[in-house]
Amino acid sequence: MSRKKQILLIFLVIFSMGGFIYSSVNVFTAMKTIDQVMRLVRDFYVNPVDVDKLLDFAIEAIANSLDVHTTYLEESDYENLIIQTKGEFGGLGIRISKRGDYITIIAPIEDTPAYRAGLLQGDKITAIEGISTKDMNLNKAVSMMRGNPGTKVTITISREGLDDPSDFTITRDIIKIKTVPYAGVVDEEIGYIRLNSFSKTTTSEMKNALDSLIYIGVTKFILDLRSNPGGILSEAIDIASLFINKGKEIVYTEGKAVHESYNSTDGSYGKFPLVVLVDEFSASGSEIVAGAIQDWDRGLLLGMRTFGKGSVQRAYPLHNGKALKLTIARYHTPSGRCIDRELINDTTAIYHTRGELHREVKGGGGIIPDSILIYKSTDLFTKIRSRGIAFDFIVSYASKYPEVDHVTPSMIEEFKEKVMEKEIEFTEEEWDSSLYYIKRDLSLSLAYNKWGTKGRYQVLIPKDEHIQTSIAILKKVKVPSDLYAYLL
Repeated sequence: MSRKKQILLIFLVIFSMGGFIYSSVNVFTAMKTIDQVMRLVRDFYVNPVDVDKLLDFAIEAIANSLDVHTTYLEESDYENLIIQTKGEFGGLGIRISKRGDYITIIAPIEDTPAYRAGLLQGDKITAIEGISTKDMNLNKAVSMMRGNPGTKVTITISREGLDDPSDFTITRDIIKIKTVPYAGVVDEEIGYIRLNSFSKTTTSEMKNALDSLIYIGVTKFILDLRSNPGGILSEAIDIASLFINKGKEIVYTEGKAVHESYNSTDGSYGKFPLVVLVDEFSASGSEIVAGAIQDWDRGLLLGMRTFGKGSVQRAYPLHNGKALKLTIARYHTPSGRCIDRELINDTTAIYHTRGELHREVKGGGGIIPDSILIYKSTDLFTKIRSRGIAFDFIVSYASKYPEVDHVTPSMIEEFKEKVMEKEIEFTEEEWDSSLYYIKRDLSLSLAYNKWGTKGRYQVLIPKDEHIQTSIAILKKVKVPSDLYAYLL
């Protein structure tokens, strides 16, 4: 064991012991003791010592003792983190999921190598470069399919309706991830924009969406942040800046070595009435946007209390090619609310918005909407949806009946049989009470299968109760301040 590695390991072991505080522990005395232990291990331990594994173990122990968001990243995970924040990478252009033993293509992204090669929704990737994907985890599969633009990769596909697997050799290309997958007019002067994450292209995508809708007469907006997990902090701040007057605070961070405040630099779209949809999976950057809009009385928030991921992480690259993603601060909204639910989970704390209305808003972690909207469902439908049965069923059904473009009674009967095959027990009464949600889910899956993302949203919007509630409110208002007269 080299002296350099030994000293590094000593530091790591000290910190991983937990509760280390400079003021109460003499670091040099502790190092001397650990140094003595390490010498004993080196000189007398019966088995050889793998220093790299000891280092990994110690770093992981440190990370695990801190908080759930502090993690020790392997090289591949660190590379994927960089790729995700850049918003583009060399790859094939497919969204994948693990279903059963193999990797399944959820959808090929339009105008990408995978799309042009003819890969389809529901295709199962059984091998990558001749290596079976059976029981392969998603990170491994992603790592094998990504690579430098211009290089080739061969994947083996098993497809519904084909007897034998087929090989596809595809040339990798830069894949740009759209964070605004859909923007459109939903009712006369009302526009709907779906924002699913924050990457380096988000602000330009959002401006393009806003400008294109304004050009055709839209004067009111629905911003859908449901299930948006966050992303690049600066992009979230820039998105909030679009709607909040220049100079107003968007968010501030507080940490041991971090004390920063971020203000709006834009405000170009501040005059348009705005409804923001959030849910329990809206996190991080989406909570910053929602919190700032709420705190300046700039828009009406509808939905569920957000996730409460209000901490700031920074990835520090290490000499071994790996990285430590460390929590360094926590986000606070302009009114002073801490977004992080880990720190505080008391929703009785009251704050006041900083806009003209000075409304009461609740703290306690996450962002609590102005009006709570509950998702309606049934226990049976929840079971069906959690198993992903509709997706697999539609892939098979559309292959057998390509001419079908809407949900039919015979399709529902066949789907009912498929649900029973999955050993999900239900009564006729339970089936009937769930039928509305089942039909809607099948309609969305079918639309996505046949017409892609745009088709799915065109089917979703008329059936989504939260979007329809937003439309009903916006139809009654002329200026942003009118929104609060229609709190539900």
